[in-house]
Amino acid sequence: MVDTIPVFSRLFRGIDRADGIALMNEMGALVRKFPAGGIVLREGSPKLNIGVLLDGCLEMYETDVEGHRSVVGLVHPPESFAQVFAFAAVERHPATVVAVRESRILVIPIDRVLPQPGSALSMVRRRFIRNMLADICETAWQLRFRAFILSRRSTTERLMAYLREKMRAEGSNDFTIPLDRQGLADYLCVDRSALSSVLGRLAEKGVLDYHKNHFVLHGPVGELE
Repeated sequence: MVDTIPVFSRLFRGIDRADGIALMNEMGALVRKFPAGGIVLREGSPKLNIGVLLDGCLEMYETDVEGHRSVVGLVHPPESFAQVFAFAAVERHPATVVAVRESRILVIPIDRVLPQPGSALSMVRRRFIRNMLADICETAWQLRFRAFILSRRSTTERLMAYLREKMRAEGSNDFTIPLDRQGLADYLCVDRSALSSVLGRLAEKGVLDYHKNHFVLHGPVGELE
């Protein structure tokens, strides 16, 4: 039985906490815990649930036929995941989701989200469905941005496109990204050593400074765009 909901999640925007908990129990949702390294969803598994991260951190990645891993993204509380594929014309998940650290997830069965034909649609469920549509659109936009990143030809172009977007999102030249060096290389689909070489060269040229996952891009935002 669900006794809490992530009130700041896009899925529950405008929904009273008590109403949200009641709706989740009506849908047969549950809360599951995963240890660090635990597989939440495995690539190729049937799509059954939508997840909302209550606490912890998740990583999503795809693996090609040669076994090379490509990070799709990270999930932080109170973000949702697997919602884009929930109602798409695919039967199995295209990516693996793993817990980066111990995590708790609100698991919502896909087949309970939409009401049965002929049944009444409550105002709370109507709001939830509208929120889910907005959430799917936002996630699709993020996937579009990654497609743009991967369309850049060089490691330098991919890196700078990613960092400039993070800078715009933060509204500051000084920001921290949610990826470590290997995670950033996987996200950009580049070799880690090549990424390190590019970072070193850009730092020498005075384009940026960095320490681990903290970056400072030099010059006004407008000039760097």
